[in-house]
Amino acid sequence: MSKNISKSQLASFEKEFNSSSKSIAAMNTLTRSKLEDTTMDWESYRKLDHNYSNIINNEMTKVTNQKASGRCWGFAALNLMRIELAKKYNLSNFEFSQSYFMFYDKLEKANYFLESILSTLDEKSDSRLMSWLVASPIQDGGQWDMFVNLMEKYGIVPQSVMPESFHSSNSRSMNQLITRQLRKFASILRYENNNGMSLIDLRKMKLEMMQSIYNMLCMFIGKPPQSFDWQVRDKKNKFLRFNDLSPLDFYKKNVGVKLADKVCLIHCPMKNKKMNELYTIKYLGNVVEGQIIKYLNINLDDMKKYSIKSLKNNEAVWFGCDVGKMFHRD
Repeated sequence: MSKNISKSQLASFEKEFNSSSKSIAAMNTLTRSKLEDTTMDWESYRKLDHNYSNIINNEMTKVTNQKASGRCWGFAALNLMRIELAKKYNLSNFEFSQSYFMFYDKLEKANYFLESILSTLDEKSDSRLMSWLVASPIQDGGQWDMFVNLMEKYGIVPQSVMPESFHSSNSRSMNQLITRQLRKFASILRYENNNGMSLIDLRKMKLEMMQSIYNMLCMFIGKPPQSFDWQVRDKKNKFLRFNDLSPLDFYKKNVGVKLADKVCLIHCPMKNKKMNELYTIKYLGNVVEGQIIKYLNINLDDMKKYSIKSLKNNEAVWFGCDVGKMFHRD
């Protein structure tokens, strides 16, 4: 049997394809229509019902929009927090600043990356670990404990205080440029280490590098406020004004949810992963010396039980899912 594809094999392939009415129908359909539209299961679609037995009180009707960015995890967590704040001040709608959260997430991820480089100076440059570290050092995505780290360290501000910038909503070019810069910095740190520079001096160099990243983030997203005034009207049109607030105080006084007490549950049915065990991932995080990434691996029935219990207690559930499988944007 020949290793390459012969003309006789091609003829056989075509004959087999032409003999299938399903294949012909699929070709006629897919050459003119979107795959996700033509393959949608009607029986599954018609059973979708968005009327629920338990609804979070005071949940706002206005949907937040992450636009062309990968901040879904942060948007979801901020939405969880805004329910409590809106309840406290009787607001019909409210949004925390997603760009403020994004600014410090990027800054901390940059520092986390450079510290990871300093902790792996003996690693071969072409190792799997180094390839993983430099692949996407400041990606938009994140985990629950990373969000908690940011809130506990930097607090949060209303969106009106630090609104969306073009690049917070369209993050690709920003991420590309900062990633290139961080890879360059990683190369410099490893080069200077090979030439005998001490770790103390390498960290001094890292500080200069972080200044560069800070400057870039300010240019792309805007400079985050250290103090601010906030004014808003409630559902009864009553005017509320608060002066000289700090982001950390605003977070601590208004969130009403102890984020650090929450547990991230996962269902990972793999042979090498036990149920009812706590897991983490090395070199995944944002705030150095912050709360580590933790997942409690449980079965699906328990996950459903605890989610329902949370909803019945009028507490929102933060969750992530793989939307990439047969994703339908509409």
